[in-house]
Parts: sequence; structure tokens; C-alpha cells
Amino acid sequence: MLELEKLLKHNVFIIWNPDYNLKIPIIDDQHRGIVTIINSLYFGIQNEYIDDMLVPIIDMINDYTKIHFQIEEDLLERCRFPDAEKHRALHDELISKLVKIGRRSALEKDPYQFLDFLKTWWINHICVEDLVFQKYLTEVS
Repeated sequence: MLELEKLLKHNVFIIWNPDYNLKIPIIDDQHRGIVTIINSLYFGIQNEYIDDMLVPIIDMINDYTKIHFQIEEDLLERCRFPDAEKHRALHDELISKLVKIGRRSALEKDPYQFLDFLKTWWINHICVEDLVFQKYLTEVS
């Protein structure tokens, strides 16, 4: 039992806060999914088996993020969000950074730089950038 307690002691890096919800079901589900992947990375680091998980998690977050951004951008275009192009450019910049930092983290076998980037990026993305279009969608509804 002690081994299990140790294994589960430090298993969450980002605790989902209901304030992160934008009240757009598909976007909220995807945001929670991304946070789950980040927490999986953290769990692997804390329990010392990240060597087998780092590259698959980097690939997973890259793929999932591309899908998420495509859906978000499509939604913004359909709703005629006036800053849709600006938001798309932000996504392009974030994907570029994600890929660059993920590659460096994999090459250097250093999951911490990737983890730190993900936490800062996603909390900022959800709590700052996406709130802009959430407020717009609420106003036009």
C-alpha cells in the first residue's frame, strides 16, 4: 500500500478550475483534455518513468492542439469573430513554439522545460486569449 500511496501522491500539476470553462462545450472538453495530457506528463515525471512517455506525450499534445485550434478557428469564422485572423496568427505562433520546445525537450531528455511551457501557455491561452472570443460569443448570442 505504501508504494501505491507514493505513486499517487503527486499526480496533478494543473487542477481544473470551473472558472476555466468558456461555456462552449466542445472547447471546454478539449481544454480539459489538454490539461489531462499535461497532468499525464507531470505524473510520468514524478513517478520516474518519463523516459518512455516523453516523446509520445509530445506527439499527443502536438496532434491534439492542432485539432483543437482547427475547431476553435472554424467556430470563430462561423460566428464572424472580428479578430479571428489575429487569433489564428496567435495559434500559429503557439504551435511553432510548442513544436520547437517539444523537440528540444525530447533531444535533451528534459521534460521540465516542456512542462513549464505547457502550464504557462495553456493557462494563459484559456484564461486570457480565449476569454476574448468567449465574451464576443456571449454578446452576439
